[in-house]
This record gives sequence, structure tokens and C-alpha cells, in this order.
Amino acid sequence: MLKRRIALILLAALLLSACGNGGSAETDTAAETGTAVETAETEPEETLDIEAADYEGHNINIVLTGNWVFTDFIAEELTGESVNDAVYNTNQSVAELLNVTFTVDNKSGEYSNGQGPGFKLFDNMVMAGTSDYEFGAVGCYDVCTLAYNGRILDLNTMPNIDLTKSWWDPKANEHLSINGKMFFSTGDIGILDNDCTYCILFNKQVITDYGLENPYELVASNEWTYDKMYEMADTVDGDTNGDGTHDIEDNYGFIIWQDSVIGMLHSSGGRCATISEDGTINLTLNTEQNIDVLTEWLSMNTEPIAFFLGGATDDEVHGIFTGNRGLFYTRYVRAASWFRDMETDFGILPYPKWDASQKDYCNTMHAYGTSYICVPITAQDPARAGAVIEALAYYGKQLITPAYYETTLKGKYFRDEESAAMLDIIFSSRFFDIGMYYQIGGYNEKVIQMMQQGNTDFVSMYTKNEKSALKKLDEINAAYAAME
Repeated sequence: MLKRRIALILLAALLLSACGNGGSAETDTAAETGTAVETAETEPEETLDIEAADYEGHNINIVLTGNWVFTDFIAEELTGESVNDAVYNTNQSVAELLNVTFTVDNKSGEYSNGQGPGFKLFDNMVMAGTSDYEFGAVGCYDVCTLAYNGRILDLNTMPNIDLTKSWWDPKANEHLSINGKMFFSTGDIGILDNDCTYCILFNKQVITDYGLENPYELVASNEWTYDKMYEMADTVDGDTNGDGTHDIEDNYGFIIWQDSVIGMLHSSGGRCATISEDGTINLTLNTEQNIDVLTEWLSMNTEPIAFFLGGATDDEVHGIFTGNRGLFYTRYVRAASWFRDMETDFGILPYPKWDASQKDYCNTMHAYGTSYICVPITAQDPARAGAVIEALAYYGKQLITPAYYETTLKGKYFRDEESAAMLDIIFSSRFFDIGMYYQIGGYNEKVIQMMQQGNTDFVSMYTKNEKSALKKLDEINAAYAAME
């Protein structure tokens, strides 16, 4: 067996258990979540165990598909940019280890809706009995459809892949595994899942101007709740230009991204669906708390303290934040890169707890933007595909994650130590909502549409679509049951 060693990477600060995991702050580490933070040289080393093989220069053809354009696995040369160079060195390390070459077919940015290019590409390969691609990073909605239609391999059964290793996200194993089967996953093999993680940016100058509490201290003292966030935001709104209306030139407590309604649901611990012990997916959206959370945040878009992104261009909206006229901006981690040159300091926060009785902060990834690693059932050599995927994930933990997390996020985008601690909380508290991923009842899009339209009647929308949601669940559960 080939053995390569890597120091276990542990969380540096503010360890919190992942939402819904039932763990403790002492046991939940970044190694468990697939998020590398800081090397601890005294910890036991972890090995990469794959079958020794020389693949004689075989070209590994990878396809990238999904709603968002991304460049995981793509780095043609060293440029001095930390993440690019880490990707390049990862590819080179795997190429030398297994004697392979790489070609990446980047089709990302087209679309993924369950029947998108990613689904069609793999479906066509399977129907034709071909294997044009060794593996792919396929858009979230498409990869789910591929899974229950039997178009992709169970990663747990593939030679050389070990999803229990720290370079794979264990919460994916817990929340996406059905009857012990894992058809797609994520981890240190790429950074798109991290870029797509929900967060809240805040303007420090606005905090000072209005004499508001330090959000970092609120997080640390378990006071960063929905009500506290609203209370702070409610002090900021104002008709700055004195024209009697709320427009792009005024002050706002919130700058609201439409998809934040999903992030807010998840921050309270709510989920659209969960997997029961018998392996069936159950609808769990219609609870009293979920109704309260969604109704509150949907109502926010109708209040003068909030500016909705759909009301202006991105540049105009960003001008509210950079012009010190917006306190909280609900977005995702990648948004931090847009404000790297901002004159005023800004920070990052997890989405708030619903109330102080909630045990953990909870964060998720933007399903619309994410893509997941999967392998077609027609793979010519599953052992080869598994070895390449596992090695890419292993070296990704060594090289890509530190370059992204330490050098880029903590070192370039943010300017204070507290932001680094917030990032630790955000990434260590992530979970997966299978109901949103499988688009049960179309709720993933319908609540966003409600946000866009200023519609706050969640109960009516839910009831109208419940029948189709349950029908879709029956279809998916029957398909997985047939695989046993």
C-alpha cells in the first residue's frame, strides 16, 4: 500500500459542535468537518492508503458542472496566487504519485435544476455504456437526481476511497448518506463548498457611528440571536437624503440577499427534510418554529430597515455597504473577496441563533451554487478513479485548504483576529439539508420567490405544495429502497 502522511489539523478557536450532531465543543474539530485550520505537530499522523499503481500516463478527464462558475482542479501554471498554486501543486503531486495527467472540462455556470447539463451528461454516458469522464463535480440538484436514478457509484464501495478520512466532510456522511450509501460528497478536494457557505458581513464603521455592541462579543457570549440582530439593525435605517422615501442613497440595517431566507431557516436548526433511521427521507419543514423563522425573515423584506438586492444593480447595492450606509449584509463567504479593497473595516459573522436557548450556531451551504464529487456507474476503472479522487482530496487538505483558509480568507480578505475565529465557527457548524438538495416540493425555490415578491404567507405556500412534495419523496424513497 502506498502511504503518505499528513498531520491532523485541529480547530484553533471557539470550537462548537455541528448543529444537530449532538456533539460537544471539545470533540468537534476542524478535522471532523473537513476544514483545515492550524497544524498540530504533536497529534497522530494520518495516512493516505491507496493501492500501489502506475497508470502509465493515463489522462484523467474531469468535468465540472453546476450553476456557479468555479475553477476547482484548474491551474495551468504557477502564478504566485496562493490558491491557484496550491491547486497546481496538488495536481502535480497526484500526477507524479500515480503517473497520470489531467484534463478539466469546465462546464460550470450553465445551470443545474435536477435535469441540467450535469444530469444529462452522466445519464447519456450511462445509457450509451461509455465513460467520457473519470469523475465529475456536478451541480447539487443534478447530482441528487443522478443518485436516486442509479447513474452514479456508491463512493463507500469504491476501491481506494475512504470517506472516514479527515479530508472528507463527515457531516456529509451523516446527513447525505441513505441506507449506508454515499453517492456524492465534498471536502478538501475543492473550495467551492466553502465559498458557498452562508455568512453575514458587517460594517465596523456603522457599528461605531451608531454606538452599537460588538458583534464578536455577542457571538462569544451566546447573545448573537435573531432578536439581537434585528434590534441592532433597527437603529440604523434612516432617510439620509431627506427625500421622504427609502432608496439607494439611504441607510439600512440590512442588505438582504434573496437566498438568505434559506440561510436563516438553517441558522435556527430547521430543515426541509431529514433522513430517518430506516433510511427514508421525511419532510420536516412544517414545524411551528420553522414557520415563525420564515415568516419573520420574509417580513423583513417589507420593512424600511432592509434593502433588497433586487432593487438595484450589484454595484449600487455594494455601494451601500462600502459607503458606510449598511450594517449587515447577508451573503456567502465568497462575497468577502468583493470588499478586499474597501477602505472601511468589515467583519464576518455566522448567521444568528434563533434564540439564546439554541445550543449551537448553525450554518449551511448555498445549494444552488455547490457541486459534489461523483463517479459514473460506467467508470472503466473504479480503482483508478478512486485512487485519483482520494489522492486529490488528501493533497487538497495539505495544500489547498491552508492556502484558501489561512492565506486567503484570514490573511487577505479579513483584517482582524476575531474574523478568523468567526470563520472557524461558520465552517465547523455546517450541516446539510437533504430536502433542499433534492428540491422536495420545490420549496428551495418557492421561499426565495416569496422573498422576491414580498409575500409573507409561508403557510399557504407550504400547504399548496405539500402534496407534490410528498409525492416526490415517495418516488425518491422507492428508488433508494429498490437499490438494497
